[in-house]
Amino acid sequence: MKNIRLLLLLLIYAMSNAARADFNDGVIAYVMNDYEKAFTTMQSLAETSDHGYAQYYMGVMYSKGQGVNQDYKTASNWFRKAAEKAIPQAQYKLGELYFKGRGVPKDPEFAYIWFSVGASHTHKLSVSAIQKAKTKLSPDELKEADKVIATYIKRFGPQEDIDPTKPIKIDNE
Repeated sequence: MKNIRLLLLLLIYAMSNAARADFNDGVIAYVMNDYEKAFTTMQSLAETSDHGYAQYYMGVMYSKGQGVNQDYKTASNWFRKAAEKAIPQAQYKLGELYFKGRGVPKDPEFAYIWFSVGASHTHKLSVSAIQKAKTKLSPDELKEADKVIATYIKRFGPQEDIDPTKPIKIDNE
């Protein structure tokens, strides 16, 4: 049931994207456990189209060794690219890698930061993961992390939808 909901969500998102047919093929291959095809499809989209969800899937496949040898460092690179495109699932996964020290240095402060950014999207796993990372931080680390979180949420948090009935404000006008 969980895979079906994820599949439906990703299919809806992909319909608005120019690369939707390829992405849909990749998602279907992934759900059908055809990881070799999923990897090839997602790799092309992730590299040539800079597709955030394809980058997320690349991270998942590298972290689990699906269609490719397991490689947490490469997974962290793909999750970071997707996280910087405001993909909350990738923000959570990147936080997990920092928390466990897989492919990146073990760093509960960065884990807390990425969990918090994911939580800003109301991503449930991120929301519940904040506390486990927070308990590993000193008061000074927490204070510094909170400063970074504000910046990261502004850059990688939920983006406001543009209201087509309102004029667009352009800076320097």
